[in-house]
Amino acid sequence: MAMGPPTSPSMRTKTPRNLNRAKCSQCQARSKTGRCGLVCEYPVVGQTRKQTLEESISTLEKRIRELERAEPDDDSVKLYDPSSYLSTSSSPVATSSSSPSSRNSLLFDSATPEPSLFVTAVQEDPEVPTALEQQLLQVFVPHARTFGFFLNINRFVTNLSLPQTVGDYYRPCAALLCVVYLIGLHLYGASEDEESAFLSRALSHLSHVLSSTHPLRLLHGTQAEILLSTYFFRTGRILEAKHHLSSAVSLATCAGLHRLRSGSTSSFSPGLVGIAESSLPLPKDVIDEGERINGFWTTFTLCNCWGVGVGGFSSMVFESYGSHIDTPWPLDMEDYEENRMPTTYCGASTIRNFLTQAPLQWNEPSKTAMFAQSSLLLERAANLASSYTSELHPDEHLRYMKTFTSLDALIDSFYALLPLFSQTPVSSPNFVIIWATHLIIRVANIKLHNVFAASIPFSQKKTLHLAEECVELVLGIDLSNAEVNPIFGMLWTIIGQTIIEEIIRIDSLIQTALLSAWGMEELEVGRRVKVVALLNELFQTMELFAVQSKIIGVFIFLSNIPYT
Repeated sequence: MAMGPPTSPSMRTKTPRNLNRAKCSQCQARSKTGRCGLVCEYPVVGQTRKQTLEESISTLEKRIRELERAEPDDDSVKLYDPSSYLSTSSSPVATSSSSPSSRNSLLFDSATPEPSLFVTAVQEDPEVPTALEQQLLQVFVPHARTFGFFLNINRFVTNLSLPQTVGDYYRPCAALLCVVYLIGLHLYGASEDEESAFLSRALSHLSHVLSSTHPLRLLHGTQAEILLSTYFFRTGRILEAKHHLSSAVSLATCAGLHRLRSGSTSSFSPGLVGIAESSLPLPKDVIDEGERINGFWTTFTLCNCWGVGVGGFSSMVFESYGSHIDTPWPLDMEDYEENRMPTTYCGASTIRNFLTQAPLQWNEPSKTAMFAQSSLLLERAANLASSYTSELHPDEHLRYMKTFTSLDALIDSFYALLPLFSQTPVSSPNFVIIWATHLIIRVANIKLHNVFAASIPFSQKKTLHLAEECVELVLGIDLSNAEVNPIFGMLWTIIGQTIIEEIIRIDSLIQTALLSAWGMEELEVGRRVKVVALLNELFQTMELFAVQSKIIGVFIFLSNIPYT
């Protein structure tokens, strides 16, 4: 794939829950033109969101009291297989975008466990009763990694059965538990009221995470914020998602996760205002330490991807004010479980050292590390592309092209070392992360060359070739049982825009050929048919996963292109 650098410069989406809310004039105008799938987020006049949630909770409590007065048929506690709910959808997971009437109520259905078990589900104590806890965890665990869960999932589930004791951090903190149960409810397909009630409690606990006494509150708070951010991105609530991802970055920095196993003596990171204590207790074993390393790189990766997708933040914040990222590249969780992390494993200026390697040389890096590295290259490519203008001074242009050439070579080198995607079955737990890595590194190169695609044939051909590869990665693969991270919507949008630009270019050539009688129109028309078919294939894939993630549907809407 290595190539030389240039030498010179309508799809429908599921109806959102709040469609019937009041809209401002601007949103109404956008709705009429089909230009935006977003809706207003402000509350109905006279009632704040907090009041709405409190009313929902009050209704839940009233219903629970009614159920408690009812005589149960027997004293047994009934458990139900969550897969019976999941199998009713064409998607591998249930979605929260279904109509309330079509959903299975987790708390209020007559077939659920005895009513008294659910009293604490809407109270301050996040320790949901065992029967409900098991149901929610059964739903959450298979999808934990997709939501950005970086803790050891087996240890996490095991530790839930431990009692909460002062000074003992084995049992997860309350905020993290609340968010996990919330996502379990979301995937289960619970009613809007039930999900809103759990969301309210999760937000309440998370707002007090720093004042809690849990020794791992910074690490668990970071994990909770990442889960909640992905939940909001998945449900199309972008502003809230950005807020919680920014909070995850702040907590990770406060915990010093960017300076773990540092081999540097010059790294500096100022404490955050208002945070008196920023250290974590010493890790008790390799898995404990691996969770912290992977926690940083998960935050770093999502920050890069969403920074490119929706703006507002960058992983470079970890290297501001003279601080360096010294945490070594992450291993996969099974490497920590098998004690494969060397005692001498350390890092120093990890990002800077990586970016100065061209070509790259490595020996089977972890899948988690490749995911993080691809996101770094995406972020740097997008930043470099955004800094280009045709009015650069000759000296500035020379420096720009030198940086461009170096980054282009690094991306090509990284691409050449990726494991073959065709060798990863859909059933593999690594399918999504490897698929994402392949998409991200190609999109990074697309972003880099898009600057010159309109004027340089080399860049135009390269971006189109990369877009074609992204679509063809999954051709012939049954994706009905697959799932994706919400960032796929952002990646597919960039890929789609590249294909659309090619269609526009071909249309221009056809028009010119017709006017000039060149006789080229038949050749270009045939090419146009192939490119439009490629775009339709991409949109079909996006539409398949828009059922899982509303934000993918939003990206389809924002594409707003009639080439179908």
